[in-house]
Amino acid sequence: MTRQMVMIGFLQAQNCTNLPCSWRHPASRDDAHSADYYQEIARVLEAGKFHIAFFDDRLAMPDRYGNDHASTIEYGIRATKLDPLIVLMTMSAVTNRLGLASTCSTTYFEPFDVARRFATLDLMTNGRAAWNVVTSVNDGEALNMGREEHPAHDLRYDRADEFMEVVLGHWDTWDDGAIVVDKKAGRYADPDKVKRLDHRASSSLRAGRSPSRARRKGTR
Repeated sequence: MTRQMVMIGFLQAQNCTNLPCSWRHPASRDDAHSADYYQEIARVLEAGKFHIAFFDDRLAMPDRYGNDHASTIEYGIRATKLDPLIVLMTMSAVTNRLGLASTCSTTYFEPFDVARRFATLDLMTNGRAAWNVVTSVNDGEALNMGREEHPAHDLRYDRADEFMEVVLGHWDTWDDGAIVVDKKAGRYADPDKVKRLDHRASSSLRAGRSPSRARRKGTR
């Protein structure tokens, strides 16, 4: 049996690689916030026959010792992070076959938002998009997203299960062939081939939206 290796480029849209001090290397580029930087990486990956460019992501700097960000900033410990989906769009412009994957949290986004973002990326890249599902990892992310603390493990994963169900449901609401674009008849799409999702969110999915809601309600 012929075996095939799948090669994935593990990337982070930030000032350094997975090695936090990599920015200090004399040959390291200092334009990690430019489109040219990521487009060059994309060209190298595609020329090297990589299947996917994959971005890890967090919605905050790494946890700060003593809740102090000074060391993270001074020593460039993954201190600046870009939106990986937008970076992937710049990479898609200079590649034709490279898969484009990104992490996106089920804890701090909403299903419709994620469904639309990845559907758009997939359309704009002719089917090259992929979503890495995570539940996020630290309190810094919670604070950045307006929460007081990171949700407990079981709540995050219950929400993630339902979140994925809803995202997949959104992607399935338009049947193949629904868009007809009949200019003469003035008919853009066939309503019989488009259905409402009408998902009723469980307490887990609703709770993930604002853990502090109950406390605010109680203080009115």
